[in-house]
Amino acid sequence: MKILTVFIADDHPVYREGLARNWEAVPQIKVVGSAGDGTSALAAIRKLKPDVAVMDLKLPELDGMRVLELLFAEGSPTNVLVLTAYMDRTTVYRAFTHGARGFLEKAASFGEITDAVLQVGAGGTVIAPFAQDILARELRTRQDTPEKPVLSSREVEILRLAADGHSGQTIASELHISLATVKTHLQHIYEKLDVSDRASAVAQAIRRGFLH
Repeated sequence: MKILTVFIADDHPVYREGLARNWEAVPQIKVVGSAGDGTSALAAIRKLKPDVAVMDLKLPELDGMRVLELLFAEGSPTNVLVLTAYMDRTTVYRAFTHGARGFLEKAASFGEITDAVLQVGAGGTVIAPFAQDILARELRTRQDTPEKPVLSSREVEILRLAADGHSGQTIASELHISLATVKTHLQHIYEKLDVSDRASAVAQAIRRGFLH
């Protein structure tokens, strides 16, 4: 029997400790750590590389969505199960496009959460019925909306230099443009790729074929 290592990230200690305590009686699950804020959760998940991270999206210091985005951009082996009270369609869509393998309401029963952890840990995907409806509506809306323009040749050039680790100032000097212009181009890139930082932009650009 494979034992899944699980990390819990939630800002409510009673809820967090309750899950950990209940899972002591589940032989397939071993809780290897927990955190009440996003910064600590990210550091611990990077270090421990648990099979599954059960994560609330509303975390202090660094919100859970940001943690999810960073783990996804880094190619983390940890499968993330989002467990949250926040379920608007943009949030659900964004979570899945940034690597979430499951999405459940915090109101779910302990049995439902446990089943979801086991499924996600086995490589499956779990989407609560409410999230399925929300995700379907969001996908239909996006299909009816014209796609955002592709990256311009200048934006690809800047992103390629950023991917090679060059600073904004170095990119500006290399391309003979101002630092402010570089920052403006980067902001446009983030908006087009629906990300918020360089690492995520590079990862998305590679996936979409802008960078090779």
